[in-house]
Parts: sequence; structure tokens; C-alpha cells
Amino acid sequence: MDQQSAGAQGVLTKGLGILRLLSDAGPQGLRVTDIARQLELSQATVHRLLQTLIAEGFVVQRQGSKSYALTLELFSLVARAHHKESSLRAICRSSILRIVGTLQDSAFVLLRDRYDVVCIDKMEGSYITQSLTGGIGGRIPIGLGQGSIAILAALPESERNAILAFNIPRFYQDDGIDEPQLRARIQQTQQNGYVLNTGPGKLTGIGGIAVAFTDTTGYPVGAIGLSVLTERLTQERLPFIVDILKREAAAISSNLNPFDPGLGSPHMALSN
Repeated sequence: MDQQSAGAQGVLTKGLGILRLLSDAGPQGLRVTDIARQLELSQATVHRLLQTLIAEGFVVQRQGSKSYALTLELFSLVARAHHKESSLRAICRSSILRIVGTLQDSAFVLLRDRYDVVCIDKMEGSYITQSLTGGIGGRIPIGLGQGSIAILAALPESERNAILAFNIPRFYQDDGIDEPQLRARIQQTQQNGYVLNTGPGKLTGIGGIAVAFTDTTGYPVGAIGLSVLTERLTQERLPFIVDILKREAAAISSNLNPFDPGLGSPHMALSN
């Protein structure tokens, strides 16, 4: 084995050692000093390896602490190796059927895919409307439309800031949305627990409402919402709509398989 290969193998061995330690530590995690002591590594080496594992989504630093813990990504890899089909769309379809049957408006489900959201399901009600995604399989940047804003508002602040920094330049020129406007909507969403869009917007005469749903850890992974004719978004009707959407979002969250491949790859949800 040459020197370069030996070095790469050494780094991999150290990284796997960290993952094993964190798996034993449980949800409370371990500090850099604890890991360094147990693996007999320098703190600088441990910190560097942890940053790589964080970038790859396998490790997270606990908010407000110096501890590091495993995410579900490692377990998701194992699950995907043994279970290639996603049940996510079927779970969401049940909610969509109930929503459309009750409200008669068009309903949709979006999943987050890095800096975008992807529509994995949509059903028209008695009142046909257009959507920014254009329908099932459509993709838009996070920050456009009520569904993606619902997800954005529920994300941790650091992650939300990173998405805004990446996406604002993508749609500012075409859509005229700037960061202060979007942050104001995010704050309002956090206060209300839902996103309300009554226009004016790119789709004349069409508004909407959306609520984020989470995985079993409470992390926001998608949104369920309505695309509605603005004349049907009355103050009298709004509480009823919001109650239904929140109930269905909770139903989706409670039925999600944390290892469902569709959570990390929306195209897997679309294929079923």
C-alpha cells in the first residue's frame, strides 16, 4: 500500500471510529475533548473530521452546546440499502384525498431537496388552479410560494440563513422578492403556524395556505397546502382550512418512516 492510500485509509478509520463512539453516546452526544480522549487523537483532528461528517449530513452539533451527535442519515443509508421503495407519497395521498374531499380546493405536497422544493403530489378540486411548480415533479427555489416558505420558517436559523443567502439572488431579479420581505413573511409564519398567500403574485387571482410537516425528530421535511382562488380565501373560511391542514400535517408526520428514501431524495417518492 502506497503512502497516499495508507493516509486515506487512516482518515477513514478515524472517521468510522467517531461514528461508532457517537452511536454509543446516544442523543446527548459527545464533546470534542471526549472523542479525542477515547480515540487518542488530537482535538484538531477530531474537529476536522467532525466538520466533514457534518458537511455530509451524518453528524450534527447540538444547538446551544458543544456536543456532537449522529443524525438519521447513517441509519437511512442502511434502510435504503434494504428497502428501495418509498411509502411517502401514499401517506401524503391519503391526506390530500381528505383535504380535497372536504374543501373542494386543489391540494399539494412539497418535499425539500437541498435549496429547492419538489412537488411530489397534487390533486385538483372543483376549483382548478395553477401552481408555481407547474404540477407533480415541478421544482422551485425555497422562498417562492407558500409551501416552501412554511418549510423555511420551520428550519433551524443557521440553515435558514444559508438557504436565503443562496436563493435570494436566484429569484430576486425575476420575482422582485428581497430578503427583508421574505424574512417578514418567515416571522409571520412562525407566529401563525402557517403561511397565507392572498396575492398579488405571479399567478393572478390565486392564493394559498400551507403548513410544514416534520420527520420523527421534529425536523421539517415538507409541506402540505392548498392552491385557492383568492375569492375563496375569506376570513370566515380561513380558521377551518388552517385546522384541516394542521391536522393532516400532523397525520403525515406521525406516519412517516424515518428511513423512507423519499425523505432524502424526492425522486424516490415520485417513483411510487
